[in-house]
Amino acid sequence: MKKNLLYIRYRLLCVSFMVAALFMACGDDDKATNYLDDNAYPPPTVSLTSETSYSEVDINTNKIVEGTVTAPNGLRNIYGTLLRKTADGYEEIDANKRVHVKLAEFPNTYSFSIEVPVNAEDAGGIAIVANDIYVKQVVQNISIEKITGIPPKITTNPAAIESVELNGSISLEGVVSSIEGLKSLSYGLVQKSPYLELQDVKNIAVSNDKEKLFQFSLVVDDERADAIMIKAVDIRNVEKVHFVDIKGITGIPPGRAYIFDNVEMAPEWENPGDPNQPYIFSIDGVSVNGTVKNVLSLNEAISASSGNVDFMFANIWRNQTNFAYTAQRGFAFVGASRLNGGPVGRQQDAQWLTTMTLNLSNFKIITDVLATSMDLDSFFEDATGNWQTFEALDGLKSYLAASTATTNNLVMWRQGASTDQVDACSHNIKQGTYVAFNRRNIDGEFKWGIIKVLEAPDDSDALKDGCKIDRPASGNGMSAHYSAPGLAGFDYSGVTKLYGRKCKLKIIVQR
Repeated sequence: MKKNLLYIRYRLLCVSFMVAALFMACGDDDKATNYLDDNAYPPPTVSLTSETSYSEVDINTNKIVEGTVTAPNGLRNIYGTLLRKTADGYEEIDANKRVHVKLAEFPNTYSFSIEVPVNAEDAGGIAIVANDIYVKQVVQNISIEKITGIPPKITTNPAAIESVELNGSISLEGVVSSIEGLKSLSYGLVQKSPYLELQDVKNIAVSNDKEKLFQFSLVVDDERADAIMIKAVDIRNVEKVHFVDIKGITGIPPGRAYIFDNVEMAPEWENPGDPNQPYIFSIDGVSVNGTVKNVLSLNEAISASSGNVDFMFANIWRNQTNFAYTAQRGFAFVGASRLNGGPVGRQQDAQWLTTMTLNLSNFKIITDVLATSMDLDSFFEDATGNWQTFEALDGLKSYLAASTATTNNLVMWRQGASTDQVDACSHNIKQGTYVAFNRRNIDGEFKWGIIKVLEAPDDSDALKDGCKIDRPASGNGMSAHYSAPGLAGFDYSGVTKLYGRKCKLKIIVQR
């Protein structure tokens, strides 16, 4: 910077001589004004109240420099800038990154506070530069002895992987350099965004090395991989994470999975005039007014020109055509093709589903033992829509067979819960329960999936004797539909309280 500033000062002096000559030419010879006279027109001075030098500064931190400028002729501007050391002193690193102070006037004294980013690894100082109205300048340098926190540097060969076969091996070599010395060096197969380690991270032995040559091989066994991660940490715990991009993976088997998170469903009323409950689930989705929806109401279904629906979340207690009470009662997952049959009894919904294909679906509650052996808690936390998830769901084929029989077309949340039956009652589906299901699409092919109950609807106020669910015994509802809440003359007790109560689900299913 010294050379730069000397050059600038030289040019300004030339201009000043010209200005001075002009003044002397225009005025009386004995009254000529010499603005270059530092005694008559002294340059600015800087007095620092903050540190005058730094022994260490962390890279990418800001240093606040404070002090006072005295400018007898009036202060025109002041700024801070970052310097590097040279054989002759200092030079400015980047004039475009000067930190200027805005001045509304031309003060004779000005107290400043300038925050200068130290973002260059070769920074050796900070300069505070002030100019007065006659372009007389003062430069106050603040030395930096050492820049710390500089992360290690990593280079690899190759720099990127153009293509690799799934389950194929990649070999890498490279070098890590560290100013402070290395504390650790590790690598692994990863997905960059969102960041996910796809294998156990492996370590390479180091011992305060300032430079470390390395080489390793790993198997790309996950289609989500888009990089190899290499992480170096120095002895001050400053780390550098370097990615070697994997630009393509070939040989990925067919098969993907849908993942639906925070699915919200609620049972629809009987024969409603304006059915708007999120009652129906479609794996493929249905286009409703230009928007593809996986959870939809009967109203939305009738607004669609076509589509496939797979199952409903229903409230079961009687047949809607003849008001005969069923042996089952309460919440249930119901395959769409079973909607018109007993004990579901949703025959009145057919008028809303004329444009829909009602797929066959089967259900079976997954036991705690099986859920543990399949490690479903981790599966639901980590699964993505790739072929590995597809393959994992294939394991359900031996647990829930592909069948067109009606045996498993519905699954009750409470089995034997009708107060009109003497059957023992059991509470089978609760918060955290996993339910296996399969569905047959229009091509006749079965796909498997799992439903996890994230939040179960509360049916406690509908219970009798701790598990059974009662029904209304009188009122208009004995011979008419419960088509909405709060109908005059209808008894909303027991099972009739359950319409519209929502559950939240996470669903993972094969495409």
